[in-house]
Amino acid sequence: MKRSGILSRSGGPPRTRATTVASRMSVGFAVAFGLVLILALVGLGWFYAISRDVGAFSNSATMAQTAADADIALRDLEVSVRDHLTYGDSQSLLDATLRRDSLADRLDSLTKIATDPADRAALDRASGTLVDYWGSVQRIIALRDDRSTRIITTLEPLVNQTREKLGLLKNAGGVDSTALASDAAIAVLLMQEHLSRFVERRDPQDAEAMRAQLAVARSKLTEMNRYLWVPGTRQIIGEVSDLLTKAADNLTRIEATVVEEDGIRAEFTAPNAAGIAANIGEVRRRADQGTDGLRSALTRGMGDYTKVAAAIAGVVLLVGLLSVWWIQRSVGRPVTAMADAVTALANGQTNIALPAIRRDDEVAALARAVQHLRATLESTERERQDTDTQISHLMRDKALAENLSEAKTDFLVNMGQQLHAPLTDIIQSSQTLMSELHRKGVTELAADVEHIQWTGEQLVGLVDSLLDYAKIEAGAMDVCLQDFDVNRLLVELRERSLPAADLHGNGLDIAAAPGLGTMHSDFTKVRQALLNLLDNACKFTQGGAILLSAEKLDAEGMWFRFTVSDNGRGFPSAQTGRLFQPFVQGGATPTSGKRRGAGLGLTLVGHYTAMLGGTIEVASEPGEGTRITLTLPAVYHPSTDHTPTRLDLDGPRPVLRIATYKPMAQLTS
Repeated sequence: MKRSGILSRSGGPPRTRATTVASRMSVGFAVAFGLVLILALVGLGWFYAISRDVGAFSNSATMAQTAADADIALRDLEVSVRDHLTYGDSQSLLDATLRRDSLADRLDSLTKIATDPADRAALDRASGTLVDYWGSVQRIIALRDDRSTRIITTLEPLVNQTREKLGLLKNAGGVDSTALASDAAIAVLLMQEHLSRFVERRDPQDAEAMRAQLAVARSKLTEMNRYLWVPGTRQIIGEVSDLLTKAADNLTRIEATVVEEDGIRAEFTAPNAAGIAANIGEVRRRADQGTDGLRSALTRGMGDYTKVAAAIAGVVLLVGLLSVWWIQRSVGRPVTAMADAVTALANGQTNIALPAIRRDDEVAALARAVQHLRATLESTERERQDTDTQISHLMRDKALAENLSEAKTDFLVNMGQQLHAPLTDIIQSSQTLMSELHRKGVTELAADVEHIQWTGEQLVGLVDSLLDYAKIEAGAMDVCLQDFDVNRLLVELRERSLPAADLHGNGLDIAAAPGLGTMHSDFTKVRQALLNLLDNACKFTQGGAILLSAEKLDAEGMWFRFTVSDNGRGFPSAQTGRLFQPFVQGGATPTSGKRRGAGLGLTLVGHYTAMLGGTIEVASEPGEGTRITLTLPAVYHPSTDHTPTRLDLDGPRPVLRIATYKPMAQLTS
């Protein structure tokens, strides 16, 4: 039998062999699509049956979750109310109001999705009880405000007037009158102290002690009236008596507000909160029970669907295997033969014999393409050789650049080591000379020598910066861990930076809470990074203010945030990344001349921060000031890959971030 194609075999129907590969693949995909369609129709039937239970389950689960959220919101509301009643600040009141609104929103959401009449009734009771609860809280707040106002605006002025009048009575008579007036004044002060304790602790003994001291003051006043006969003293005694009477009336009113507040708490606030919790818990219990029942029904339905789907999948698999066998027989074999030819060409065998092109399908087109591929293979090989030559030249240039970089690093290290020793000798000699000049009283020369010493210290710092930068470039910078106190570090930083601040007429302050704790990190790098930031702030601020602040953060572990703020020149935010590049300096002002330094301060800050696993936030505005924030982990965890950490401003976890600048007044308020 005559062959009809390059890879056709005799014995097959000519019409089947003449069919294109695309047609055969289309038939196979049509069969697969039909099988998938049958399976999809069966699945849709089961999906319709299960979707109703899924909708009910979803609604019940949403009810249970929303009820749980409402219960949490109620607890948050109680905590916020307790905080406000304890501290009395506006922020806690605002927080309590927001949490009240959040709880009301959740109750409204539950009411909208609730279908059970018992749930709707419980939610209506909870909403009404929430209104009563918040009303009692508002009443307590009003009582506390009235009590505070009365104590500040009425009682304290009465106490001050009483003490002034008693002071006049001390000088109106003899020793006895002086002692009685002093005792009365002390009793008034003790009365005021017991009042403060009673308002704070609600102890009835404090109330009794408060009134007892008032009675003591009155008795001393009565006894004083028997001894004093100086003209005008009886009038003063009468005025003091009237003041004590007014004070007693205010004490009675204040005590009444305390009793009323405690009564509101006991009769309204606590019961209302318990009522809200009980109603929410009732709704949540019913929702959980419904969810459990629907979950069991869904589990049974899915089991039945799995059995039917497995049976249909078996039939689909059998038909699919037959389709694969047919496609493999009519398509796979010709393609395999052409693949062998292409593989030989890929291995560089250009003298292979290609099959004859006698067919009219896609395989024949592939054979013609292989012929063209063989024709162009030799030219491709020549181009590859040219490319290898260019790559070798590039590798040579790369090696040369690396050698130059290593030579630069060696030069920096050698120069730093050569300069460090003589500069240290200059500093020590200038210190000795300055001490001797001060001893002999030659203050003008001592000032010049002190300037020499300060300049030498600046040069030593510059040399140390160059050495550190060279170590970082060489990948030889290590992290030396130790424990150190953060507050002591802040004090040391201020003392070391005060000369630079005084040189430019700046004020340098610290803003940090006492007892911040300790850090386990590289003390030298943390201190040097902050010293570099303070030095930059002092240099670029003239007659301004510089603030060094620190705080402890709790976010994904324990962190410390150090911030250096100034109201100096500032710079555009577009220059932030450039300032952290090596050997880049800030511009000089018309009056300050050229800035000191080599432009490595901020570069080292960036590298130190990256090595210690921290981040940098920069915010600046020209003419307004600059704020740079370092966020460092309280406990340094070494990297597991044992590779040196470099400053990467655009990596997956950027070290540097640009923020919006805020004036120092807003930061400290």
